[in-house]
This record gives sequence, C-alpha cells and structure tokens, in this order.
Amino acid sequence: MLIDENSPRETRVDPAELEAFLVLAEELHFGRTAERLGLSQPRVSQLIRSLERRIGRRLVDRTSRRVTLNPLGEHLLERVRPAFADLRRAFTDTRTAARGLRVGFLGPYSSTLDAPLARFRVRHPECEVSLIQLQWTDIFGPLRRGAVDVQVCLAPVEQPDVVVGPQLAVFGRLLAIARAHPWSSRDSIDLEELADLRVIGSHADVAPEFARTFWPPDLTPGGRRITKITAARTEPEMLSAVAHNNAVFATTTAMPTYFTHPDVVFVPLTGLPDARVMLAWRIDTDHPKVAELAALAGGQP
Repeated sequence: MLIDENSPRETRVDPAELEAFLVLAEELHFGRTAERLGLSQPRVSQLIRSLERRIGRRLVDRTSRRVTLNPLGEHLLERVRPAFADLRRAFTDTRTAARGLRVGFLGPYSSTLDAPLARFRVRHPECEVSLIQLQWTDIFGPLRRGAVDVQVCLAPVEQPDVVVGPQLAVFGRLLAIARAHPWSSRDSIDLEELADLRVIGSHADVAPEFARTFWPPDLTPGGRRITKITAARTEPEMLSAVAHNNAVFATTTAMPTYFTHPDVVFVPLTGLPDARVMLAWRIDTDHPKVAELAALAGGQP
C-alpha cells in the first residue's frame, strides 16, 4: 500500500484502530485478530489501513504467508501498549467503583470490619460499600452467586472455592438460657453440663465445619449424650426458642451486643473453643478491591 507522505495527517486518535493494531501485533494474523475482536477480517484490515494513513507510513508488512511489524510498527507498539494498558485500568477501576463493594456478614459480626471499612472508605470515597446480612443456612451461597464480593464468617472454612483471609476478631463463648431457668444466675456453665439441658442444634443446611465447631458436639468430653432439639435459622429464632422451649443455645460474646430477648440471659460457657471471625472471598474473584480490603483488615497500612 502506497501512502502519500504529502497528505495532511490527522491527529485524532481512534481507540478502535489502536486496539486492532495491538491485537494484530500479538497475533500476527488478520483472521485470529478479527476473531478476538469479534469483527470481520475486512474490518480489521480497514482499521489498520486507516491507522497507517493517520501515521503516514506503513506499520505492518504483509505477504500471503506472514504478517510482521516493521520498525515503525515496533516503535508505535512500544509507546501505545503501556498507554492502552493505562486506559484499560482506568476503565476497569471506574467500572469497579460504579459496582461498589458488597460485604456479607453473619448476625452479630458486622462490627469486626468497622475499622478496616472506615479506612477503605477514606481511600475510596467513590466506591460505595454495602453491608448484606447472610443466613446461617446459606452462608456461602451469596458469595458463590456473586451477590456479595467478600464476607465475614467463622472459622474453620473448608470450602475449596473460598479463600480465607485475615482473622478479624476472637470472641469467647456464652450460653443463652431462659431467665427463669435455675442456672441463669450461675457464673459459668461447662460443656460437660450440657448433657443435663436441652440444646438448640444446628440447622441441616449449615456448613458442616461450622456445625462441628460452633455448635456443641453430640457427646460431652465425658461421653454423655447432649440432647438436641429444634434447629433455628436466625438469631431472633434462636432466642425465641430459648425463651419458649426451655432450651439453651451456645453462642459468643458478640451476640448480646446486637440480639437480646427480655426472657433470655447469657452465661459464660466453658469447654468450647473461642469463635474466630475471618474474612473470606471466592478464589476466582475478579474484584480488585477485595485484596485491598483484606490487606487493611490484616493491619497493613
């Protein structure tokens, strides 16, 4: 193709031409370039010819067998590639800001992210943060469905598609017990003594690792069976079951801050491990702000 070097040069930049040039520089094949861009091969050729007219010289050497960049094409590639990458990042960052950051949390544990979220909002006022309460019976469902980008949960997490990040907090254990129960005024109740009580069990849809760790086991350390009764799905259901079914529920020191019932009190529970609250996200997350929130939650400046 001959280009008239005396013809006026256009200074307007056409992103479509540059994108076609960048992909062609990688593929060195018009057919594959067209396929990647979702265009026809004649349209790709048209874009490259238009770019060459703007430049005033050929950028690509073509034969029936091969496509190569000439020195001027290599010169343009070295300068356009990083600039185009910056444009892509700017677009991606802006699209991410428009999408916001959706944070899932379990019942009484939303405050464990208060400090890192405050710092995150200062750094990214353009990125709206939404807090979404999760259900115990579907803890990881919203994360997998993309309804939340990152979430607060309890350890351990044994989900192959979920990454466990920094620990956010540790809470001691409490036993929710009816105010009218004879043991409600005790200084503490031990796991071994739960064999003498009716305990609210975990719902069948609760993740197995949570059911094993957060809820009392089927047997006490001494081998006595713990009687499990109705399973509750939410914190208000748990407290109502305690108040009206003469039952108890094993929870944490975070519970009374957010959920109470006039006929229920909380007594320290010994024998169960402390509850560790963690940050978690999908292993294949494409949200660039998740890693930054995780770093802030882990104490990084």
